[in-house]
Amino acid sequence: MCAAPGDRGGSLFDGGTALGLTFGGSGDCASGGGTFFQPVTEALPATGAQIG
Repeated sequence: MCAAPGDRGGSLFDGGTALGLTFGGSGDCASGGGTFFQPVTEALPATGAQIG
């Protein structure tokens, strides 16, 4: 997976499973790097949100 500028706050899915929200990255998509995300299991309780 590669996150680019403007992707912050985007949802992260694996098929139909919600994994988290993107919040940053390092490097670039052409030469490699990392993408950071907040796991949905931590984000939902912190905000009181639910997946229905």
